[in-house]
Amino acid sequence: MPNTKIFDLIKKRWYATAGYAEFFKIALPLIVSIGGWALQTFIDRVFLSHYSSIAYAAAVPAGLLNCSIMDIFIGTVSYIDVFISQYNGKKDFKSIGPSVWQSIYLSLFSSLIILAISFFSKDIFNFIGHSQIIICEEIKYFKVLCYGAFPYLAASAMAGFYSGRGKTKIVLIINLVSITVNTILDYLLIFGKFGFPELGVEGAAIATIISSIIMFAMFLLFITSKKNDVLFNTRKTKPDFKFIKHLIKFGFPNGIHFFFDIFIFAFFTLAVGTLGKLELLATNIATNIYSLFYTPVSGCGVTTSIMVGNYLGKNKARIAQISVQTALHITFAYVIPTILLYIFVPDILIYPFSKGSEYLNTEQIRPTIVILLRFITVFAFFESASIIYSSAIKGAGDTRFVMKLLITLFIITAIPVCLFTIFKVGLYACWSILVIYGIMLMIFSYLRYKTNKWKHIRVIETNSADK
Repeated sequence: MPNTKIFDLIKKRWYATAGYAEFFKIALPLIVSIGGWALQTFIDRVFLSHYSSIAYAAAVPAGLLNCSIMDIFIGTVSYIDVFISQYNGKKDFKSIGPSVWQSIYLSLFSSLIILAISFFSKDIFNFIGHSQIIICEEIKYFKVLCYGAFPYLAASAMAGFYSGRGKTKIVLIINLVSITVNTILDYLLIFGKFGFPELGVEGAAIATIISSIIMFAMFLLFITSKKNDVLFNTRKTKPDFKFIKHLIKFGFPNGIHFFFDIFIFAFFTLAVGTLGKLELLATNIATNIYSLFYTPVSGCGVTTSIMVGNYLGKNKARIAQISVQTALHITFAYVIPTILLYIFVPDILIYPFSKGSEYLNTEQIRPTIVILLRFITVFAFFESASIIYSSAIKGAGDTRFVMKLLITLFIITAIPVCLFTIFKVGLYACWSILVIYGIMLMIFSYLRYKTNKWKHIRVIETNSADK
C-alpha cells in the first residue's frame, strides 16, 4: 500500500501544472546540451592526458581560467532567456526577436574585452607561478580560446530565443552537431592525424573555435527564418541601447554567478598547483570528474529560472513556487545516486584517465583522487540545492543578491586557501575549505528564497500582483 501511494503521488505530480512532465520537457534537451559540452571538455582532457602530461596539466587551469572569464559574459548575454520567458508568459511575442539581437550586440562588445585580456596572458600565468614548461602551454591554450570568444557568446545569446520559450529540442540538435565536429577535430588536430598538423593544446582550442562558429551559423539561420520573423520580429535588428543597459543591469550579476561557478574551481586548481605536480594532477582529475556529473544539475537550474520567469510573467507566483519544488525533487533524484557512485565505484570514473596513457601515472595518485571524490560528494549535495534556490530567485530578476553573496563567500574562503598553500598545510585542508564554501552557499541561497521577495520582482514591465 505505501508503494502504491507513492506511485499515485508521483503520477499526480507528473501531470500537474509545473510538474515533472513540464519540467522534463524543458530540462532534458538542456541537460543533454550542457552535459554534451561537459562531455566534450572531458574528452578534450582525456585526449590531452594521452598526448602529454604537460599538455594536460596546462589545459585544465588555463581552460578553467578562460571559462571563468567567458562565463561572466555568457551569464550576462544568456540571461536574455529570462527576459524571453517573461515576455512569453505575458504573451508579448513581438518583443522577443529584437531582444535577442540586443544580446548578440552585447556579445560582440564582450568578445572585444576578452580579446584585450588575452594580450596579458603571459603576465597572468607567470604571476600564477607554475613551472615554466607548463606556463608556455597554458598561454597557448588560453590565447587561442580567447580569440574565438564571439561565436560562442553569440550562440549562447541566441539559444535563449528557444530555451526562454521552453522550446529546447532545437538547442539540443545544434549543440550535438557542434560537439560532434569538435570531437573529430580534437582527434585530428591534437595528435596530427590524416595529414593534419600536430598542434597539441592549440589544436584542442582551435577545434573548439571552429565548432562554435558552426553553432553560431546554425542558430542564426534558424532564428531569422521567415516564420520566426512573422511571429517574433527576429529580423528587427536595430540596436536598442536602453534595452542593452537593462539587460546588463540584470544579466551582469548573473554573469558573476556563472563566473564564480567556474572560477572557484579555477582559483582552487591554480592555488593547489603550487603544492606540487601530483597534487595538481589529482585535483585536475577530481574536478574533471565532478564537472561531467555537475552539468545535469546546471541544466535543472536553467530550467528552474525559465519556469519561474514564465509563471511570473503570467503573474502566477504560486505556480512558480511549485516549479521550484519540482526542480528540487528531480535534482536530488539524480544527485543521490551520483554521490553513491563517487563513494563506492570511484575506479570507474578514474579509469578513462589511465587507460592507455603513457604519461599519466594514476596509480601513484589514485588513493588521493579517491579521497578527493569523497570531498566532492559533500560539496555536490549542498551546491545542488544552492543552484536550484539561486536559479529560482534569478528567474524573477533577483540577481544582485546572488552576485553579492558569491563575492562575499569567495573572499571569505579564498583567504584560508591561499594561506594553506603558502604554508603548505596540505591538500585536504584546502579541499575542506571548498566544502565549507558549498555549505554556506546553500544556506544563504535558501534563506533568501524563503523571504519570498523574489515573487514581487520582474525584469519586464507587467501588470498587477501575484496570484
